[in-house]
Amino acid sequence: MKRLVLSLWLIAGLFVLAACSEQEANAEQSASKAVQKTSEAMKETEDIPQGKRDTSDWLKTKGKAKLPILMYHSISTGNSLRVPHEEFQAHMKWLHDNGYQTLSPEEAYIMLTEDKKPSEKCVLITFDDGYTDNYTKAYPVLKKYGMRATIFMIGTSIGHKHHLTEGQMKEMVENGVSIESHTIHHLELNGLTAEQQHSEMADSKKLFDHMFHQKTSIISYPVGRYNEDTLKKAEETGYQMGVTTEPGAASRDQGLYSLHRVRISPGMSAEAFGSLLEQAVK
Repeated sequence: MKRLVLSLWLIAGLFVLAACSEQEANAEQSASKAVQKTSEAMKETEDIPQGKRDTSDWLKTKGKAKLPILMYHSISTGNSLRVPHEEFQAHMKWLHDNGYQTLSPEEAYIMLTEDKKPSEKCVLITFDDGYTDNYTKAYPVLKKYGMRATIFMIGTSIGHKHHLTEGQMKEMVENGVSIESHTIHHLELNGLTAEQQHSEMADSKKLFDHMFHQKTSIISYPVGRYNEDTLKKAEETGYQMGVTTEPGAASRDQGLYSLHRVRISPGMSAEAFGSLLEQAVK
């Protein structure tokens, strides 16, 4: 009888040990899955802003890369910073008909730092200030020709009169238009202290990083004003590039935080636009 009881106790103990082992295994498996999911989520978040691309088939440039960065503002009429819709459309058609590939900021960075490009003819299209007509007038033309572009948005102007809303920007981001930094308050940076400049750039970057789940990589200095502190703070706050209003094609010889741009003024025909662009890269 004692042996029977002892055997029953041993069998029960084995069942308990087996159940515990199974629970431990399940718990370990669940923990492993959770870690894996977290790692995958972190990796996915890290990969979003980087926009990793296959550049193995890109062309090597002859010497250091020169990239025309076109500078637009409003697509309307009224002053020297406003290019009429008809002219803008003619400019985009000229780019399309002449085989130009429009780049994202990430692609522009690769081109300028690694001296290679995805096509023989490349251009980065930019707009400063983030006016509503960038969505109502420029965006349909860009979609028509399958073009990428970059809008430098003022943080505190989002949703204000004549400026882009968050919804408009998010729609454009999903269709090849990048939203990058034009600082938070659009103040002339060279008139601010180094600490104030840091705040203008860092706050803007944080805003757009969060809003678009990206790593905001390029900044346009308001009114083209900057100094040595500006260039240092642009790098310190995590940008990869900064653009000015200095005329000409961009090259890393200028410094990645003081890149030149090709200003597009009203009254420019498609032929004049093409001539200006081709002259800039010579």
